[in-house]
Amino acid sequence: MAETSVATPTVSIAIPMLNERDHIIDCLDAFAAQNWPSESLDVMVIDGGSTDGSRDVVNAYRQSHPWVRVVDNPRGSAAGAFNVGMHQAAGEVVCLFSSHGVADPTYVSESVRALEESGAAGVGGEYRHTGQDRSSSAIGLAMVSRVGMASPHRHARFCQEVDTISHPAYLRDAMLEVGEFDESLARNSDYEFNYRMRRAGFQLVFDPAIGSVYRPRPGLRALARQFWMYGRWKQRVVENHPGSLRLRHLVAPGAVVGAMASPFLLLCSSTRRVVVAGWLGYAAVVLAGVVGARPRDHDADPLVMAAALPVMHGAWGAGFVTSVVQRCFRRRS
Repeated sequence: MAETSVATPTVSIAIPMLNERDHIIDCLDAFAAQNWPSESLDVMVIDGGSTDGSRDVVNAYRQSHPWVRVVDNPRGSAAGAFNVGMHQAAGEVVCLFSSHGVADPTYVSESVRALEESGAAGVGGEYRHTGQDRSSSAIGLAMVSRVGMASPHRHARFCQEVDTISHPAYLRDAMLEVGEFDESLARNSDYEFNYRMRRAGFQLVFDPAIGSVYRPRPGLRALARQFWMYGRWKQRVVENHPGSLRLRHLVAPGAVVGAMASPFLLLCSSTRRVVVAGWLGYAAVVLAGVVGARPRDHDADPLVMAAALPVMHGAWGAGFVTSVVQRCFRRRS
């Protein structure tokens, strides 16, 4: 890590951890390699009660890296960890970072630069989905494809204002003004927080000079669970904040409803052609997404990528629709 006498703002990194023995050292090593002075770095590993020895691993790492500290997260959730980090941060800038993530050597310096130059309250950057084998690499390509996840920050290439950011860096004062992350949300608490931040008049900016790696799920079953949860909890965010809904959020639920209705629509001659055309059109979109991503150039399995796209769409849409139905029944009862 660079050492310098030049005055720089202290940057706090909040890393939620729960049983991450296999990943946490790679994450911390990336911050040890930053071109940022160590005396201006405050890395908080926020432990939600790990039982796999990962806390011991971090404590051993701290002996030679005094800028790392372990903080307790009694609630165990990611949102709870972010709240702990926001309140206990020593820095003027607070970065929220996954224990599965790996920061580029310039992640901190570019985040600070982008905050200063843009005047935004939060910035994020390129979020490279890098797998560790052919299957996870294919899943990563599916997630950054425009056919896969439509969030602008997933595939943006130029500086622009966005509605949410990944591996974000925030001005701490702005975070405290907006309030805490919603700990009732098991997923999507970051999107909900970013929505409130924008509602409060703050700007979020994507800057491609900020870089980090995200490790995709290793297989399709894990991917389906991930996106099922994303869809379920997105419905809760929309219910609490109807203004957060975007057209892209309705595509997957609409497709799921259409797929469920397909067997009945095929029985009717007047709608049969529409259904067949819809399925053929969807297959063409998936095929175009796979061909455009060139999975073989990235040592990724094209068949896994072709399967990952409908898994993502179906699981997300089904989770959203199921949550809507369950909430309706609970209200009526």
